[in-house]
Amino acid sequence: MMYAVIGLIALCAGILQGVTGFGAGIVMMMVLPYLFPLNQAAGVSCAIAIVLSLSMFWRYRRYIQIQKVIWPAVLYVAVSSISIIFSAMVNQAMMKKVFGVFLILLSAYYLFFNKSREKERNLLVSVIFIGVSGACDGLFGIGGPLMVLFFLGQTHSKEEYLGSIQAVFLVNLVYGTMMRMVNHILTPWHLSYIGIGMVCILVGLAAANKIVDRLDGEKIKKITYVVIGISGIMNVI
Repeated sequence: MMYAVIGLIALCAGILQGVTGFGAGIVMMMVLPYLFPLNQAAGVSCAIAIVLSLSMFWRYRRYIQIQKVIWPAVLYVAVSSISIIFSAMVNQAMMKKVFGVFLILLSAYYLFFNKSREKERNLLVSVIFIGVSGACDGLFGIGGPLMVLFFLGQTHSKEEYLGSIQAVFLVNLVYGTMMRMVNHILTPWHLSYIGIGMVCILVGLAAANKIVDRLDGEKIKKITYVVIGISGIMNVI
């Protein structure tokens, strides 16, 4: 039964991330904590998502401008690592609700009030976006939405956007999985569950690839902002 549940949720996660560029972790973490302790659920989700981000990165690698990826990846991982250390010192339940409200307001702004096209942000704003994103990843396990907003403003096509954000996610996923293995959060017992999840998430990605090729950049952005709002609601409730 666990294999079926993990396979189904991984399939849905692959479809969502294949279309929007993020969201696999959000989908999987809606279910996996019911099957594993929270830290193990996060580890299983992280490990499953590696193959998804690697596949998407490889598909869109030709569109990536490497200078737009290296420093965001380094900053994101650094801030996320520091935040993980301090995560035990904050009230997680309260902070998740605050973060959820923030995501809902952010989604509403971009969907209904921001009529101008995204422009490249200056260095200070970019650092804030990435820093807050990394902090939220370490504190809440949800850093994707803010990285989405950063890369939507820094890239000029859906291919460049998808490739760039997956490159950053891939670095963080590999790092996070290694840390969990070293700390024995992930053990050989988890490998079969991770394996079935990887297969199903790639099936979901294959389905998403057929969808995303028929969508223009603006539709993908609108879908992305809706998912950000849903992510916020899931954190509040």
